[in-house]
Amino acid sequence: MKELRQAIRRIVFWAVVLGLLVLAIKQFPGRDKAALDAFDKGDYSTAARFWEKLSRTGDVEAQFKLGMLYAQGLGVERDPRKAHELLLAAAEAGNPAAQYMVARDYRYGIGTDRSPKVALMWLRESADRDFAPAQIALGRLYLSGDGVRRDPKQADYWLGKAERLRPDIMTGSDIAPR
Repeated sequence: MKELRQAIRRIVFWAVVLGLLVLAIKQFPGRDKAALDAFDKGDYSTAARFWEKLSRTGDVEAQFKLGMLYAQGLGVERDPRKAHELLLAAAEAGNPAAQYMVARDYRYGIGTDRSPKVALMWLRESADRDFAPAQIALGRLYLSGDGVRRDPKQADYWLGKAERLRPDIMTGSDIAPR
């Protein structure tokens, strides 16, 4: 039963991750039109090459998108460390989806050393930027007391905030590992 729950959590996690990637790709069509076109056609290696060039110029969205490709091994060899570096750069520049992913990396030690304290800091940063998946994850942490003092009022606050922002995703967001 425990293995089934873990499998379901992984499936939900990857559904959220892919959803975030698709959302990010569709929201920011600017300079990376060729990369977006390649991604939409399933040509991930071409998209990765375009985003690599843009990420070297400090393009935050390209860093996030390329980091997600490295995290999943789409068009590039899967590299958790490289993914973490790219996502961290985007997180430090204020990208809330990247902050959420960096929180996951630190929570589970994916591509970096495990640090629940740093994970919580990034999760709060993302939640404060009104990123609903982070708010849900933070609310669940306060409900469970996993890494934080159990606080039903804080849990209610974050879950309520997420529900007002995105009622459609209230049933499946988490920062579970892959």
